[in-house]
Amino acid sequence: MKVIVFAAALAAVFLAPPSQAQSGDPLKLAQRLVVRSGLAEQLNSVPKQLEMELKLARGTVPDDLLAALGEASGESFRPDALREDVVRTLAERMPAEEMKRALGWLEKPQGRRVTQAEEQASRTLSPETLQAYSGALKSAPLSNRRAKYIADLVAATKGVEHAANLMEGVALGIAVGMDRTQSVQNRQGLKALQARLRSSIPPEKLREELRGTVPEVYAYIYRGVSDADLGAYLAFNRSAAGKRYNDAVMAAFTEAMLRASLRMGPAVEKALQKKPA
Repeated sequence: MKVIVFAAALAAVFLAPPSQAQSGDPLKLAQRLVVRSGLAEQLNSVPKQLEMELKLARGTVPDDLLAALGEASGESFRPDALREDVVRTLAERMPAEEMKRALGWLEKPQGRRVTQAEEQASRTLSPETLQAYSGALKSAPLSNRRAKYIADLVAATKGVEHAANLMEGVALGIAVGMDRTQSVQNRQGLKALQARLRSSIPPEKLREELRGTVPEVYAYIYRGVSDADLGAYLAFNRSAAGKRYNDAVMAAFTEAMLRASLRMGPAVEKALQKKPA
């Protein structure tokens, strides 16, 4: 479920000593899970995605508003705040035994190698590197076996849905921030903004486009992972424990993005108030 690195992508502050891996403390288990899963590194890519989106808006939005949006997004979508939000949600909702089962696989040598590949990709993946990789695939395509592993992994980890959640969350955050700059009587509010976004970026259309791009992103991420490790990772994600783990982390991430979006409004107002008279 690490396709968020497509947007650009853990902090070791949450990395507890190995002897604590079997701790029954839900918060410590959740902190460790966020690191071992690679999610902490992945959350570091959210500001990059916001920055790219705001760059695209340059020339269509007044410079002062663009600057305020940039400042507000940096504050509202801080990776450390997102991590704390996800950790708290996992600790509250994911049973300790389920977290231990997920950690049991993630902390195996195969799990560590897979996560290392994901973390490395989060630091190197960009539109330019992906384009170069795509060009390389034309002359040296994936084997049928490898291509099937990748396709099956995208499905098992719900990679398309996860990428869509990120993009929709970022878009909503920017919309909420811009809406807050309007006079009170002209503000649309969260529900109306969500409806407008669904109209302008239909969920199914977005996911259809991502179905064409996400497999290539996965191929890039796991390009250095052996077939044996990739097969083991696929088996874990297809298991009952793996599915519950993916669903829990995806739900926690989606909620964290929504709460970050809601913080955008006040943050934009605060940034605009700093403007010289």
